[in-house]
Amino acid sequence: MSTIVREDIDHLNAVLTLTLDKSDYEGRWLDELKSYKSKAQMKGFRKGKTPLSVIKKMYGKALLAEVVNDLVQTKLSEYLKEKDLNILGYPISSLDQELFDFDLKSLGEYVFKFDLGMAPEFEVQGASEEDSYSKYDVVVSEASIDDELENARRQLGKQEEVEENILDNDIIELEVKELDSDNLKEGGISNTFSVLVNAISDESVKQTLLKSKKGDSLKVNLFELEEKANEEYVRNYYLGLDKEDTSDFNAEFEATIQTVKRLVPAELDQELFDKFLGEGEVSSEEEAREKIKENIKGHYEKQSDALLFREQQEALMDKNPMELPETFLKRWIKVSNENKVSDEQVEKEFPEFKKSLQWSLIRGKLLRQFDIKIEQEDIRKKIAEEVRGYLAGQSFVNEDFINNMVDRMMGEEEQVNRAAENAITEKLAEVLSEKVTITKQEVTVDELNEIIRKITNPEPEPEVTLQTGLENLGDSGIEDAEIVEESKDTEE
Repeated sequence: MSTIVREDIDHLNAVLTLTLDKSDYEGRWLDELKSYKSKAQMKGFRKGKTPLSVIKKMYGKALLAEVVNDLVQTKLSEYLKEKDLNILGYPISSLDQELFDFDLKSLGEYVFKFDLGMAPEFEVQGASEEDSYSKYDVVVSEASIDDELENARRQLGKQEEVEENILDNDIIELEVKELDSDNLKEGGISNTFSVLVNAISDESVKQTLLKSKKGDSLKVNLFELEEKANEEYVRNYYLGLDKEDTSDFNAEFEATIQTVKRLVPAELDQELFDKFLGEGEVSSEEEAREKIKENIKGHYEKQSDALLFREQQEALMDKNPMELPETFLKRWIKVSNENKVSDEQVEKEFPEFKKSLQWSLIRGKLLRQFDIKIEQEDIRKKIAEEVRGYLAGQSFVNEDFINNMVDRMMGEEEQVNRAAENAITEKLAEVLSEKVTITKQEVTVDELNEIIRKITNPEPEPEVTLQTGLENLGDSGIEDAEIVEESKDTEE
């Protein structure tokens, strides 16, 4: 009869010794041989009539190895489930494990040894009312509201043609004709294109235009007109030449102002309010300013929440240092990567791996501690948010379209797993903020943007390339944040 003995090396490492007796596997092995015999069709024998001795000689060792291996995995899995051991990764064969030849002439007991990496025992520090965290509270200035209103007026404004008094933000249409010295080149290239006065990098040309009017002409070097005016841009946009056209031309052209178009900002009236803020949302400039302030605050509230959760993560990592079975984990990484990574690569990338595992263990504890669960509707909601984000502003998008997209994506395991992960993280952040003390720190929009910029564009970190299956390693807690089926009473 099989036995499993656990030997604790220390509080983070253990060895399981699994002993299989002949009686554990022989009957199953013989059944497999008979099953193979009934299906085998070998030369010289009718189907199913091949002697068992022949089957055993040809396939007995392979079938025995398969039966024993399957039995080992089953017994190991049953033991771990029964004992509810909090292990990291999965058991791996000990370095001193004997290699078996599976000699059919001397069937006996087989002994297998597995190394276990144990998750450390700890209680999460830093997640109680006594723990204080700072959250950025954006102060929306009147200038920011002014800018939003002006942007709205420009976006919803109309272009009108003007005859004179060219301004920086005007768009001018130029007809250009190739020059030979100061004269028009006979048979030279000509074309018409538009340019924003403010985009002109040739300062002398720009100043001349600002003093000109429709119908005036001036001399320009097309390669100096704008900063982006490289060879390809000049040929394709300024001159309208085909990509296959390789003919030469002079850089100097005569440019004649054909039209001048100016954006006239929309009036601050009900039409603008309805288009910019939603029909019927506001009915006066005062209400519009309050709505804009509310929208800006709402946008940056999400940014502030993300920064708060980041601060909490870092604090929890600092307040919950932990020992890990590092030697085991490094071996586990190599086994998980089918020994295709070098010891040097493992050593180089292990610190980041260890940090990720530490957070995974803390997170799992918090999910159980706060009894966080997610419903199928939470997953649908996250997927719907993604769809709205992808297709923002598209005229064909409505609730029916979004619901159909969500229904389809709910059938894709990868999509569901990602949405579930996001929903779990969002709930954890919400609950954590309710459990601790939050203090507000007022900042301007510019100050918060600068904080975000420094975080999102830090010095580049070394690229982590180890394929560790980290989502399955350690106490991530995803299983504890149960996904509850809407139509079932049982939990998955």
